[in-house]
Amino acid sequence: MLSNQKTNDTVQGSILGLPLGGKKSGIAQAFTSSVSATLPELTSSQLLYSYGIEPSTEDDEAFEKVLQFAGDVSFYAPTLAFAQGMEKAMPVYVYRFNEPNDWPGPWKGRSTHIHDLTYLLQNFNDHLSDEQSSLAEEFAANVTAFANGQEPWQRWNKDQKSAKVFEVGGEGVKEDVAEDTGRRGIVVHLADEVGFDALKAAFVRFMIS
Repeated sequence: MLSNQKTNDTVQGSILGLPLGGKKSGIAQAFTSSVSATLPELTSSQLLYSYGIEPSTEDDEAFEKVLQFAGDVSFYAPTLAFAQGMEKAMPVYVYRFNEPNDWPGPWKGRSTHIHDLTYLLQNFNDHLSDEQSSLAEEFAANVTAFANGQEPWQRWNKDQKSAKVFEVGGEGVKEDVAEDTGRRGIVVHLADEVGFDALKAAFVRFMIS
């Protein structure tokens, strides 16, 4: 199994920002009330504090903070859960794609959903820098090797959690911990208290409220 999650430098903008857009007005108060009603008091307090969300937080700032949590619980947490659940049954290879979106628009310079496909499919290399093109070629070669039953990089397992970090100037395979791969570790700490499913349920409840 090949598992990925984009960088947490800002937000998973292009896919999660759309459904959240309609909730932007008063989002801080609504999100605070929702997670406080869904999660244990200590967990909800830690979540809100860690992401810097208070009922009075201004809409634009709160919107981005909620998107950060949404990205963590919708992308980062699942890759960890899948890796933990599947590594006993099959080889698992985790990668962290850290190249920001270079295309003009509101999400330029940020993590963007399926941006890694522009590197994998090699369709936009003429729009990339030489360093980015080289990274795209390396990424495509690694995924092709995986698809052909070869080991693309060191596999992930509970005793040696490894992930390959794809970014210009990066160092390749690293220990798959938040601080080494450009991620926020708070969602892991919160999951130790209530589990990934409870955190995801809190976000889903907010979205459907």
